[in-house]
Amino acid sequence: MFELDPAAPNVMPARYRQVSVASVPSLSPDDLVARFTGREAYHRTRFVIARLDGDPERCALVELARDGSDDLFSEAVAARVLATAAECAYVRDDSLDLGVGSHLARAAAQRPDHRCVVVEGRYRHVSFLLNADPVRVTVMDVVPPEPSKLADQVARVLDSAEDLPPISVSEWIVDSRSLVAEAGSQPSEGLIVPCRGGGIELEGVSVSHLDERPSFAGSTLLGCERSQQIHRWFYGTDAPRTIDWCPRRLMDAAGDAAGAGLVLSRCCMLDEGMERHGDTVMVPWGATLEEVRTALHTLAGTEDGAWTPT
Repeated sequence: MFELDPAAPNVMPARYRQVSVASVPSLSPDDLVARFTGREAYHRTRFVIARLDGDPERCALVELARDGSDDLFSEAVAARVLATAAECAYVRDDSLDLGVGSHLARAAAQRPDHRCVVVEGRYRHVSFLLNADPVRVTVMDVVPPEPSKLADQVARVLDSAEDLPPISVSEWIVDSRSLVAEAGSQPSEGLIVPCRGGGIELEGVSVSHLDERPSFAGSTLLGCERSQQIHRWFYGTDAPRTIDWCPRRLMDAAGDAAGAGLVLSRCCMLDEGMERHGDTVMVPWGATLEEVRTALHTLAGTEDGAWTPT
């Protein structure tokens, strides 16, 4: 009769029209089951947010079992409480689109002490996330330019991604200027960086830009393997000194100490598409939003049973 596993992770309605809201005099599980069993409901309604009369932010989550009728309204043949009033938290946030799993995960993060978060969001819609356990992705990027382009792209994709499970993002951002400081002595004859667009400035250091093909390239190259290749093409030799900011190498150097789990990063040796290496997915340095979206799908797909859209 009921097919949904109440303990499944990230249970959320595929469409918020599956959710109805009803005011009730009691949130007792027995009273809720008795109230909604046999009660007529719209044919799209599968879940009911039962709100207590006079205190609408106290609520419980009820699931209805239907008889398969095609009628516009039909009786629920059974009802069960998926989350009691003690397990539900109510969040109001007009910035949240309830069709987007990552938005619901954002609400659940506000009330981690509850199994179910009921959210009143954009357009006054009401929906829920049960057993929140978002896929955790770390965005690893190098700045400047600032802010991190990749982190910004991930945020923009997740802001409208109705086809992705709830995802929680953390950022691992490396400032390339700190790499220069960590390398020890200041570049005595100047620093060459890939391009002016990076916006790198260091007090007391002459900075030139590789894309402008300066006649003198300085003593230290701050860049990655592609920058080294361009330097050799322009000048017929490697830079006297290189400070490597390649995300791949920085992640390898951090090793398990980083504890990053699933990682999304970018690489200028990759022209298009994406590459997957275990729990890490790389996109091009100039990745499109679609490439970032595909990468997130790939990472989310590594988590078995990541979500349960109804």
